[in-house]
Amino acid sequence: MPKPIPSPAVEQPPAPPIPVPPQPSSAATVVRPGQPAANPASIPQPVPSADPAQSHPPTPRPQPTDGVAAVRAFYDALGQADAARANTYVIPEKRGSGAYDIASMTRFYGNMSVPVRLLAAEPIGRDTVRVRYHYVYVNGRVCDGAAEVALAERDGLALIERIKALNGC
Repeated sequence: MPKPIPSPAVEQPPAPPIPVPPQPSSAATVVRPGQPAANPASIPQPVPSADPAQSHPPTPRPQPTDGVAAVRAFYDALGQADAARANTYVIPEKRGSGAYDIASMTRFYGNMSVPVRLLAAEPIGRDTVRVRYHYVYVNGRVCDGAAEVALAERDGLALIERIKALNGC
C-alpha cells in the first residue's frame, strides 16, 4: 500500500483571546430591590498626604537602667543630630541648659560631615563610663575623641550627670 504524501504545513492564525469575566471587588456591594446585581467600578480612595511628622515617627526613648546603655543611647541620638532625644538621657536639672542646650546641640551635631559615632563605651567605675568617639565637622576638623561620662541614678534610671572630654574634642 502506498504511503500518503504529507501535505505542506499550513500556518494557522493565532487563536483569538478568550475573554475573562471581571472579578468581583473585595468591597461589599449593596443591591437594592429591583436593581440588577452588578459589579460597580471601584471608588477611588484619597491618597494620604505626605506629612513629614508621620514619615519619621519619633523613636520611643528606651529606659536604660545601666550606665553603658544610657551612654550608648545618648551618643546614638547625637549621631542622628537628635538633641531633644539625647537630652532625655541627661539628669533633669541640666537638660536644656549650658552644654545640653537643645538648640546648640542640634546646630553643632547637625553640622557634621561625618556624624558622631561611638566607637567604645566601657565602665570604669560604678558611676563612670569611658567613651571613644569619632566625627568630622563640616569645616573638615576631625575629632577622635575620648571622654569620661559621670552617671547618676534618678527614679531607677541611669542618667548622664556630666561629660569630661579627655582630649579637647
